[in-house]
Order: sequence, then C-alpha cells, then structure tokens
Amino acid sequence: MSRALAIAVAISTVTFCFMACETRTPTSPENNLVAAPSSDSSVVGGAPPAAKHSASHSHNTAALSADANQQIAQLRRLLAPFHNFDKAVEFGYSVPVPGPGVCISDPVRGGMGYHYTLVNEDLVTDGVVNIFEPEFIVYSPMPNGRVRLSAVDYFVPYNTWPHAEPPSLLGVPFQREDAFQAYVLHIWAFWHNPAGIFENYNPDVPQCPQ
Repeated sequence: MSRALAIAVAISTVTFCFMACETRTPTSPENNLVAAPSSDSSVVGGAPPAAKHSASHSHNTAALSADANQQIAQLRRLLAPFHNFDKAVEFGYSVPVPGPGVCISDPVRGGMGYHYTLVNEDLVTDGVVNIFEPEFIVYSPMPNGRVRLSAVDYFVPYNTWPHAEPPSLLGVPFQREDAFQAYVLHIWAFWHNPAGIFENYNPDVPQCPQ
C-alpha cells in the first residue's frame, strides 16, 4: 500500500493563466466550499503566446474497465476528507504551485483552479505515476469568491520522462501541455466535466478571478 493511500485511509495537487489571476487562498471550510479571502492578492499573467496544447480527446468513464472505475471510486472515497481544506493541509497538500494565489484557466478550453502539492515529498519530479499519489490536489474557483475541491492533477515534466510514448493512467495517455513543459492528466472526481473526466480543463469551471 502506498504511503498516501495508507495515510488517507487512516484519516477516513502554474499561473500560466491566459488571463490575469488574483490570489484566493483557501483557509476554512463551509458546506464543502472553502473560504477564499481577497486580501493582499498577487497578480500573475499570461502564458507564452507560442505555448501549445494537445487537442481534447473527450475521455470519459464509459469505456473504462470495471477495475478502473473501481479505482476512481476508491480515489473519491480517500480524498473526500479534503473537501475540508484543513484536512488537505494536515495531510501535507499545503504547498501552492507555482505560488500562492496562482490560478490556472484558459478562456477557450475552460477552467482549472489552484494546485497544491505535498510539503514533505517531491511527487512532481520523481517520474512516477500513482493514482493514489496525485502530484496536485485542485481547488476550483466559484462565482461567489469561494473555491471547492474539484480534481486531482497528475503531472510528469518532459525532462523526467525519457520514453517516446507519454505516461498513462488507467489506460488513458497523458496530454502534452507545452505551456507547462509536462505531460498532464486530470481526474475530475468532484466536479463533472462535460469534456471528459480526464481532460485537463473543464468548461463548466469558472475562469480564474480577476
């Protein structure tokens, strides 16, 4: 059993914004939403104009095996405590990446959110993919200024993956995201994604606040 899985059982994831993003750091839970104060906001802007991304593949769970669907269900159960942001911090997902208040969205592809990684373990550059050890926990912005737990982000930098084929998880290949210089795959475990549960952006998620 992985360290992340064991601890999760015991207790029950750059603005490369394509528009300016404002600091909204989660601090406390309320009805499965997390308060997002607006004090002392830092503003970070724009991905390089030449940055490219792969086309959407509209992945969904319909074609997944029973085992894959079971693993996603288990992931949801294990991460359910993280609806309370304090539990995510307690577990170790307390480091905002690439920095405090940085939110990711794309005006064409959709929203994403704020990414948090582990404070005491480097999952980002280890070149390993483990469904129960996501590189990032994702909290997405809400129209009311709060955020909510929405997805996990599996992230493999190009320079840590020496293989010709991209990494894959549950039989689904990661997408190239040149803006981040990484292979990336999300699982939208807590917010329905009409583009597909494994797409990196979600058209139903609001754009980053300005």
